[in-house]
Amino acid sequence: MNPQIRYSEEQALLRGEARRWLDERFPIARVRELAESEAGEDPLDWKQLAGLGWLGLVVPESFGGAQLGATDLAVLMEETGRRLLPSPLLPSTLAALALVTDGSDAQRKRFLPAIAAGEIRAVYAGSASVWGASSADALIVPRGGGLEIVERSSGGLETAPEIVLDRTRRSARVTRNGVALGADAPSDRLAAMACLALAAEMAGGADALLALTCAYAATREQFGKPIGSFQAVKHPLVNVLIGVESLRSLVYAAATAFDANSPDAETLARMAKALACDVYVFAASRAVQLHGGYGFTLDCDAHLYLKRAQASRPAFGDAMAQRRWLADRLPGAAPL
Repeated sequence: MNPQIRYSEEQALLRGEARRWLDERFPIARVRELAESEAGEDPLDWKQLAGLGWLGLVVPESFGGAQLGATDLAVLMEETGRRLLPSPLLPSTLAALALVTDGSDAQRKRFLPAIAAGEIRAVYAGSASVWGASSADALIVPRGGGLEIVERSSGGLETAPEIVLDRTRRSARVTRNGVALGADAPSDRLAAMACLALAAEMAGGADALLALTCAYAATREQFGKPIGSFQAVKHPLVNVLIGVESLRSLVYAAATAFDANSPDAETLARMAKALACDVYVFAASRAVQLHGGYGFTLDCDAHLYLKRAQASRPAFGDAMAQRRWLADRLPGAAPL
């Protein structure tokens, strides 16, 4: 853990409780079981997420939530990424963030209490391909500088499950009255918060891969010694460690900037998402490589993380898109 990152007592408690619950509820065997199931998730887990208060983490207290900040959100997302949480918590949290950031008073009053209580499952829909859409009651769609709420009960909404690389997180193609669901660009703040939340989740996944590979290198022997004692194994693991700690530092710098209403928050969030794309895939590829021949079989857990890493890269803009956004805003830069 990066010693420069300081957590409040409440954030340390949130991290500890989240890790304990996720470790108990989602051992890797259960993650595999859910990934191979048709639905991809267990409805009982959603009820427990509501009971834990995670569905209302970013929802204001006046609407029944915990009204916690960006740093608290980063803590929770990092822990869920560590366990490859097979549940649409992230798109639901983004839906709540969208309502808080860009929703009307009437939309907030109607949907935020129900989302926090787990009574309505709403997911953020920034395109026609939507995470968690198959089981959603409502889609939160950026439209005209505000939001459009598309409820399943209104009729005309159809979802077709997509063939996905990462079966621990499902998506569906959404149409309304036979037409692909379109969306306008989200507000700058919402787009940046989405980058931050996903980057935090990816940091957790990369950190889990480092722990997984170090544990294997400490027990797998060659020539009578653990393979972790060889420089050819140590060096790539050190590079992964540097990447993970750099990413976590950037994630929490962005989160702290959001909580302080700093004008640098969006820049830091996009830097974090760009770095997350590189670090997560690098950590996963080295994990597969350092597990040797076993690493190239699907029995190796590193593959679950590799698929999550690859599938997370394009969401809300891949590394190239984020760096293009950053380059365009350099002083004196001409548009690329």
